Amino acid sequence: MSSIFRKTQNWVDKGLISARQAQEIIAFEQEKRPFLSLFSIIVFLGVFSIACGIAAIVASNWYNIPPAVKLGGMFGLLIASGSALPLIEKKHPTGFDAGLFFFMLLLFAAIGLVGQVYHLKSDTYKAFLFWSGLAFPLLFLTKRVLFGWIWETIFICAVLASPWGEEVLRFIRNYFLSSPLYFSFLCVAVFFMISRAEKAALFVVPLRTGLFVFGLLFLFCSRHRFEVFDPTTVTTVKGLFCLTAMGFAAFVWKCADFNQKEKQSLWIVTGVYALFFLFPLSQDIIYFSELLLLICFIFVAYCFQQEKKARILGVVTAFRILTAFFELFGSLLYTGIGMIFSGIVILGIAYGCYKADGYLKQKISAGEVEHA
Repeated sequence: MSSIFRKTQNWVDKGLISARQAQEIIAFEQEKRPFLSLFSIIVFLGVFSIACGIAAIVASNWYNIPPAVKLGGMFGLLIASGSALPLIEKKHPTGFDAGLFFFMLLLFAAIGLVGQVYHLKSDTYKAFLFWSGLAFPLLFLTKRVLFGWIWETIFICAVLASPWGEEVLRFIRNYFLSSPLYFSFLCVAVFFMISRAEKAALFVVPLRTGLFVFGLLFLFCSRHRFEVFDPTTVTTVKGLFCLTAMGFAAFVWKCADFNQKEKQSLWIVTGVYALFFLFPLSQDIIYFSELLLLICFIFVAYCFQQEKKARILGVVTAFRILTAFFELFGSLLYTGIGMIFSGIVILGIAYGCYKADGYLKQKISAGEVEHA
């Protein structure tokens, strides 16, 4: 709570809020129960110890327990835990989320138990897909994004492990991974198409984060282009890229959620992708295309008022410059002069990031004032 005291005092000193409002904020925060309090940790340890003891007793006598008792005990535990959830939903939100997570684990354990008792032979991916279908309605009972991460990860892995997933992976390899730059642009385009989606945040937030990360990862793999693919595949991929770029540009033009500055920044990114995709580049020049796209991403983040993402992208850009520097002059690190020179380069990059951050903030703020 000491941080909230310092923040509110700072806000009061700067005239952003009154002293009374600061007291109300502090009182509101004090009423909230922390997720990892001393009480919750002790309760967790006690419950965990009891659960481990019960599991040890059951495991040691597993083959002596009749199948009916196994199934009855499992479904009785499911009914008991499911009945307890509505009772604690409003009084203990954190406990409700923990109970919901436990109930979802029990569902998967029940699937495995039924398969073992009745000797049902099935592929592993089918069990995970069946669990995904059973757990899907439960996700609407919580707002914690962690549940979305867990469900989406298990569901996507189960689908990719299935025969249909093999076909999807083969299609992706032939038409997307033949040019990582195209796959990077596709991830970026979908990311911005759902960037303003407010509904179903439980599913959208993990999807957005995954697209953002994969867009950057495949951007750094862009130097591997059409190296092992036939001319027909290359032509098809270029056609797909053109269709994707035109479709994304049209979406940005028609989308009312983007203001004019945001639209212009997205068109700039699309144009840079098209420039480096359609015109062949040497291995040395591709590095500068990566750097230019990262700088464009930073500019887009400021246009969307996402300073946190802009800082993350700034750090990624700085590390990309450093890795390129060490690839070229790595041997200098073994000498004193080389280490001094490396330190000067690092400080220069830090100063450049600092100046660029201030410049972009000033330009975006000036644009907002003129627009107002």
